[in-house]
Amino acid sequence: MKVAGRTLRYGFVNSGVPHAVVDVRNLAACDVRGLGSGIRYHKAFAPAGTNANFISITGPRSLKIRTYERGVEAETLACGTGIVASALVAAATGKVKPPVKVTAASGDVLTVNFSLADGNATNVTLLGPAVHVFEGAVEYR
Repeated sequence: MKVAGRTLRYGFVNSGVPHAVVDVRNLAACDVRGLGSGIRYHKAFAPAGTNANFISITGPRSLKIRTYERGVEAETLACGTGIVASALVAAATGKVKPPVKVTAASGDVLTVNFSLADGNATNVTLLGPAVHVFEGAVEYR
């Protein structure tokens, strides 16, 4: 696909919501907002659009990710469905093998595990940190 004058190769997975995944050489320098918006609104994904994930392979079982999230219309610190989609695309193209450790923009490391056969992923799991951030009470009347 062509975005912002560049030809991008991508993989596509619907892991609950649609995700385009692009492997980039320099993730830190990637224009996530500009390229992400171009992918999100690309005619190939009309009319609903897609999320855009940019990855860099860091080892045989690891990668880093940055995500442009539709609806937010900006980069987010982490996206579970994007992490899953990116690990699956990277594995389907022979770049990683499960389980895959994925480092999100937040710095959190999540693990995606799955079985891959004939281009189909099964038994997909996502494991990551869980932190208690809020406690409250709701009053019903």
